[in-house]
Amino acid sequence: MQLTRLCALLLSLPIALSVVMPAVAQQGQYYASYVRFTLPGMKSRGVLATYSPIVAIDGQTIQLRSDDGSRFTFTLDADTVYCQGEIKVSDWAFLKNMGKKTSVTVMTNDDTDKKALVVWDRGPSLSMQKGAIIFDFPPMCK
Repeated sequence: MQLTRLCALLLSLPIALSVVMPAVAQQGQYYASYVRFTLPGMKSRGVLATYSPIVAIDGQTIQLRSDDGSRFTFTLDADTVYCQGEIKVSDWAFLKNMGKKTSVTVMTNDDTDKKALVVWDRGPSLSMQKGAIIFDFPPMCK
């Protein structure tokens, strides 16, 4: 089902991007074959980004739900990086107070590894450059 949504998204992007660029990515999961940074626990530069609202969060897991009802659960640990805007914060507590309609981005190594490497309080963006669709993570916090 996710592949169907991705294909539909890719087919509609040239029209949507010609009207508004950059656009916020549609909720769901996106593969990135290369990211420009490394983090403790990263197995490769290829990662999976999941962009959806938070359903539940505690000190050990975060659960997201996409528009089609799919649920994604990720493990949080001491190595997870939390980005509140462009500021790196020490824990997940600020995410608990976000509204149920506010989407976040969770980056993992791939779809089999459910450990959250980074959690952003905002979504990724999509743009088009020289005919290529560019998926861009939110800025890495410092």
